[in-house]
Amino acid sequence: MRPAFTMVALGKKSVITSGRTRRVIVYTASLIIAPLPVMPYVKGTREYAFALVACGVILSLSSLYVARGELKLKARGLLGMKLLAASLITLLFGMSLVVGSLIYLSQSQSLLD
Repeated sequence: MRPAFTMVALGKKSVITSGRTRRVIVYTASLIIAPLPVMPYVKGTREYAFALVACGVILSLSSLYVARGELKLKARGLLGMKLLAASLITLLFGMSLVVGSLIYLSQSQSLLD
């Protein structure tokens, strides 16, 4: 059985973080970082579609991490339910970005032939 809290040493001080805190930090960081691959490209290009795939993968993996962690909990309060719902919605959104971009790439490839 894993401990409920983890000690993280930061210099001389230590911070106690729970599993939910870690999941919220990962989820928030992925929402901030996910659009970065898309920013330098022009909409409608193949590079933009590949960047959308990267964005979707980042969102999907972090949302899956959060959803699996929240589903493992037996008792979940309102905050846990909201976090679970938000992560599942983001998981679907990230998967749709990946699938839509791959469909675009496959159609643009067949148009070039």
